[in-house]
Amino acid sequence: MNGGRSQVYALDARTYCDPDVYQRERQSIFGREWLLLGHERELAKPGDTVAGTIAGFPLFVIRGKDGRLVAFHNVCRHRAGILVEDGASHCAAIRCRYHGWLYDLDGRLQRRPGFAEDDAFDGAALSLYPVKVESWRGFVFVNLDAAAGPLAAGLGDLATATADLAIERYAFHARKSFDLAFNWKTYTDNYLEGYHIPYMHKGLAADLDMASYRVENGEQVSIHRASPKGGGAYGGLFLWRWPNNTIGVYGAGFNICRILPLSSDRLELVFDFYFDPDAGLSDAEKDRAAATTCGVVAEDFPMCEVVQRNLAAGVYTSGPLSPRHEQGLAYFHSRVRGALAGETT
Repeated sequence: MNGGRSQVYALDARTYCDPDVYQRERQSIFGREWLLLGHERELAKPGDTVAGTIAGFPLFVIRGKDGRLVAFHNVCRHRAGILVEDGASHCAAIRCRYHGWLYDLDGRLQRRPGFAEDDAFDGAALSLYPVKVESWRGFVFVNLDAAAGPLAAGLGDLATATADLAIERYAFHARKSFDLAFNWKTYTDNYLEGYHIPYMHKGLAADLDMASYRVENGEQVSIHRASPKGGGAYGGLFLWRWPNNTIGVYGAGFNICRILPLSSDRLELVFDFYFDPDAGLSDAEKDRAAATTCGVVAEDFPMCEVVQRNLAAGVYTSGPLSPRHEQGLAYFHSRVRGALAGETT
């Protein structure tokens, strides 16, 4: 017991290393939650597409002829070929890269080359596998669960936590990606606590009043605040949204990150940087701000690799979480445990 409260322990080391656990996470977490895929700036006109893979699920969003966003699994109904290349692109129709099967922008099969001309087929029955899609303040989210509730509910307290941030007015500047050799939860754990900042981030610790560092868990979010020191590069707000997004606010800009699992021991981080167009920053100043963030993030990578190796070594099982510094981890771990136990997340 600790101060009359039960001691909270971290996730079992096996959950960071076992490929079977990763497959369960794909279905119980990433197969059910609203996941950030792109931004409406990439989907300005009919036929514009954004494609990417999240936890092994290849997905794409397309702006339909009627202006609505629709989303599908990026998998042809013939023999599982790819339909849309990753990233942002444009197509007048959706054509499989493998055998040329052609789909309308609503996902309905139109033509299947190589079949007899009089071979009747039901285009609707061979439509692409649909995915739910909605946008929030310009950001486009998808959900693989046909029974999922609306995005507004899935965002939890994110809307309230970012109410004072003029997201729609900020302009995209740059994207930076990292391919890393550790579990997605190893990175998330690291993000969700400021405990390590004085030991591993001397520059960040100098920019923030660490004595003021506070963590507040809400619905679907963990909000981290610290008072910035004068002239520092950071605005003192770090936010994590279940299951795999972070937002960092600094000066005249912010970044939003996607934590994308690749396997039980690999992930990709994708950071998009946005800046206030009225702030008068030059591209060089924006580049420096983005580089500062990436530099701080990268300071954690070697330790995360060490932690991943030690989690897999078979010695450590679990450890106690600090009630002062690791409330964010405790909340995250409770969500993972609930998902793996089959609870509604």
